Amino acid sequence: MATAEIADWRFDLSKVDVWYASYGSNMWRPRLLCYIAGGKVEGMSAPCCGARDKSAPKDVIWKTVPHRLLFAGSSHHYWGVGGYAFLHPESDSNEESHVCIYKITLEQFNDILFQENYLFEDNTAILQIASPLVSISDIELLSKNKSLNIEALKGCSYSNIVQLGTEENIPILTLTCLLSEINRFKLGEVPLSPPPPKYVNILIKGLVEGKQLTEAEALNYIDVAASKKL
Repeated sequence: MATAEIADWRFDLSKVDVWYASYGSNMWRPRLLCYIAGGKVEGMSAPCCGARDKSAPKDVIWKTVPHRLLFAGSSHHYWGVGGYAFLHPESDSNEESHVCIYKITLEQFNDILFQENYLFEDNTAILQIASPLVSISDIELLSKNKSLNIEALKGCSYSNIVQLGTEENIPILTLTCLLSEINRFKLGEVPLSPPPPKYVNILIKGLVEGKQLTEAEALNYIDVAASKKL
């Protein structure tokens, strides 16, 4: 089989580091590595195709951020019936959510973004994408505007890139919904709903193995986020 042609943009983005902040299942490192190396972990209904660059994250740090964690939707591609995690795009000093941040390349970040929105099911298709979803110039815009609506992801669940600050002068980026979707959640057009049990299990693994919370504390953290009204 011929090797897939690799798009030109990848070389430049492979030289740029970002921090990817996860507040959902990717807090658990083995789950995050599915998006990098491919494959799946326990509870997942389908494997991930993985990134072109399968190098492990260069560093991993845990933080808390002043953003609301919530769960919305009715089903999840990997985990079954129930809501999936979002981080409110706007900061709120009364809120505190745990995030695990991974230092990866901007190329890898794009490949995670492709997979998180289920755009491609195989690595060959990802390699041939003509342009990135988040470019180097977009990183510069994020440093000023703090959020970026990816037009190419219109209608996808995670089309909003939010900068949560910096670490080592490198931007901390997360994927979440648009602010307009928060309004739909408030109106009940998209239901706020508890996450599927298999998904909850992975969230707990991430929080416990990351030494952020005990198992009981992690379950309570998830329950509070899933039950609190907007």
